[in-house]
Amino acid sequence: MRKTKGTIGAKGTNRIQKSRKPATSVRNGKSVRSSGRKKSRKPGRPGRKRRGGLRIRDRRIALITAVVVMAAAAVFLFCISYVVLGSYNGLGKKDTIRMNRYSSDALYTENGLRHYRDKNYRSIPGIDVSVFQGNVDWDKVYGAGIRFAMIRVGYSGSEKGTIHEDENFRKNLKGAKKAGLDVGVYFYSQAITTDEAVREAKYVVRHIRGRGITYPVVYDMEHTPGDRVGELTKKEKTEIADAFCTIVQKNSFRPMIYGNPEWLLKNLDLRYLTGYEFWLAHYSKTSYYPYQYAMWQYSSTGKIKGIRKNVDLNIYFVKK
Repeated sequence: MRKTKGTIGAKGTNRIQKSRKPATSVRNGKSVRSSGRKKSRKPGRPGRKRRGGLRIRDRRIALITAVVVMAAAAVFLFCISYVVLGSYNGLGKKDTIRMNRYSSDALYTENGLRHYRDKNYRSIPGIDVSVFQGNVDWDKVYGAGIRFAMIRVGYSGSEKGTIHEDENFRKNLKGAKKAGLDVGVYFYSQAITTDEAVREAKYVVRHIRGRGITYPVVYDMEHTPGDRVGELTKKEKTEIADAFCTIVQKNSFRPMIYGNPEWLLKNLDLRYLTGYEFWLAHYSKTSYYPYQYAMWQYSSTGKIKGIRKNVDLNIYFVKK
């Protein structure tokens, strides 16, 4: 330390000032000037380098987490959309067929639609539609008093059994729901094995799951000249119908079987199908069908506002 020229302070005394030049040191043959101060780090706070490393690591963890969540969501959506539970293991046990308990005296017509009411049941008016009805004005249909619609979701071909979606299915489903109608669906089947019936049922479930279906999911097999199902035995037809309904039921939908009296009585062994509801097609003022049914298609020539072509008219029986 060296003395520098003194300065007069407040009390007139000389002060010795330290040189303001920083100390120098030699590193690798070169002189390095030091500020004379050591930078201190506050406890608990990492330096810049460490903090940056943690930020990079945190970002990587967040990115990996996001990727895992997105992958899990994709798998979940795939399962909802495409994976349908269930297999078919054959007919169950025979059971007693429930008898028809409706009374023709409880039927009446109002505003051109058939209704039913007795002390045990009441009815809800509805229609069933497919691409053959063309474009439907569903608001007008609702205004005409219709409260449910059975919409064809698809069909299988009569030659090879190839599955096709009804061209108006999505449009009809969206329009009917938007107008305030309850909706169910039906599938026109040409399955000749239970495996084909299972495939048809899974196709239907994939197309209706998450779409707000509130009415039954119906299996509709009908025989026409030259089709695939004409040579099937009664037992085979029963097994095929049961296979379709089994898959529908295992996926939390209400299965139903469609047919006219002749088809139901002569082509199916109803003792094996007592666990399902039936949709009777019988175009008459009253029906002689002896067994219980939940829905009745009573006309194929109905006229409803909002539909230019003829449409099938139905009533659904609801227990009070």
